[in-house]
Amino acid sequence: MISTESIESLIPDFLMESRHFYLVVTDVDGRVLKFNQSFEKISSDPVDLSFSDFLSPNSSSEFNYSLELMLGAPKMRRHLMLEHPAIKAEGFSQVWWEFSVVTTPDMDISGIIGIGVGMQFLEQEMPWNNLVDVLGFGKIVLDKDLHVQKWDERILEWFDPEAESWENRALVEIPALKGSAQLKNVLEYISQESKPKCFLFKSNSSSLPFFAALLTPSLEGYHLFLVPKEIPKTTVSEKGLVPAHLLSAMPGAVFVLEKSGKLSQQNESAKNLGRIWKGRAYSEGYFLNFPNQQNRFSKLVRAIEEAKKGRSSDLELKMLMPDQEFSFWTAGLRPLAIEGEEQEGILIQVVDITALKSQLVQTNRENERLRDLALSPSHILRGPLSSMMGIIDLIDAKQLNKENQKLFSYLRPLTKELDQIIRQHAKKMSTFT
Repeated sequence: MISTESIESLIPDFLMESRHFYLVVTDVDGRVLKFNQSFEKISSDPVDLSFSDFLSPNSSSEFNYSLELMLGAPKMRRHLMLEHPAIKAEGFSQVWWEFSVVTTPDMDISGIIGIGVGMQFLEQEMPWNNLVDVLGFGKIVLDKDLHVQKWDERILEWFDPEAESWENRALVEIPALKGSAQLKNVLEYISQESKPKCFLFKSNSSSLPFFAALLTPSLEGYHLFLVPKEIPKTTVSEKGLVPAHLLSAMPGAVFVLEKSGKLSQQNESAKNLGRIWKGRAYSEGYFLNFPNQQNRFSKLVRAIEEAKKGRSSDLELKMLMPDQEFSFWTAGLRPLAIEGEEQEGILIQVVDITALKSQLVQTNRENERLRDLALSPSHILRGPLSSMMGIIDLIDAKQLNKENQKLFSYLRPLTKELDQIIRQHAKKMSTFT
């Protein structure tokens, strides 16, 4: 779901002019409102025509079914492989689409936006890592023997690799994927010389049974890109645990999690903080567990686990940023309950205190300088005074006349008094600073 006052401001110019990606915006009935340059290959003048008019009969039925699902559950995204007969002359006719609902800030549905990429780019030209960023795929890295080497945070949102011991394990032996005939069939015929293979398979996950997959050779072995055929609905009600007006009024970045740890709500400051911490806003409906940044967020992850058990906590986060400067935040975690009932979720409020910390460091530095300045006179004066007292001790008063003996008798008490004053001053300055 995308919220915006103006769809015009939502779409960047590069996407409107793209020759690789298709873009279309429809109204709630599926009629085309806006399209980009690439979409003109499908139809040069599609405005006010139904998007399904440019699809094969089977794809048209699948799109219309998906449209009904999305309008009934606006937070749902749909990933569809659709057939466009009009572009067969381009050497392909299938386009992989991702559709999302567009709403106004008042949560009124204003349309549907779709971004697609042709299968010729998926099979030949497109840099594979773009699938992760652009179309929401997760990535599993395999060696040449098809053993799992690593995975990204999207995979962690759908599976539990640590609990199932994925690392260095054969892909077909992973519990979540074991027994899939489709996967086994593709793996039997894949090689380093093979073209990328697209397929659907059934996993052993009850919450996400069906996945679209793309297996492609890479320098280190293979990359397996996955995305659920259907994104599960969040179990949190549309109203959310925290009313929207209260969420937006709260200071700092505010994340609201389900009791399980999934992100269900966030304010604009939280989205901006996600861009600082991760490079993009955290996705609602997924676990806030920072899988690729465990070291940076270890304290916060532990605090979330404590909050799941009903325990509040406050902590400070310190991170080295790309500009090689440290940034600081305070995070308060509180269990959430509705009308005194059992815990329903977790509220995390994060406040940037970098400026305050910098000011505190500067103040401490200035205090140190003041302390040095305050103590310096004591060190400067006591040296010459000690020398003077030593010389006085060496003078034989008997060799002086009576008048000078009288004056000399005043020097010793005066130097001792001055020495005492300097010592008292140094002691006071040391205590004060």
